Amino acid sequence: MKRSEPLRLDEIIRRMIDATGMRPEFSRRTVVTEWPDVVGRHIASYTGQIYVRERTLHVHIVSAALKEELGYARDRLVERLNEAVGTEVIDNIIIH
Repeated sequence: MKRSEPLRLDEIIRRMIDATGMRPEFSRRTVVTEWPDVVGRHIASYTGQIYVRERTLHVHIVSAALKEELGYARDRLVERLNEAVGTEVIDNIIIH
């Protein structure tokens, strides 16, 4: 079994994730890690717990005013987070 060219490490990891069936979980965790990049470090500093359950991102925010502001941007945040991951991972965001 000889290959004509070596595989890149990112390709090996991508194939391993796909072969083990871990792609959905990997995508959910990627949404969580992309949150600070999408909303910015300042807003992310007000974020407590963040997790994905049943295609809904749950975000705990410690500032009431910020909760209100993020509520208005909910649809755009869903769109930007899915773009950052490269696939449709979440459908909604619930801000606690």
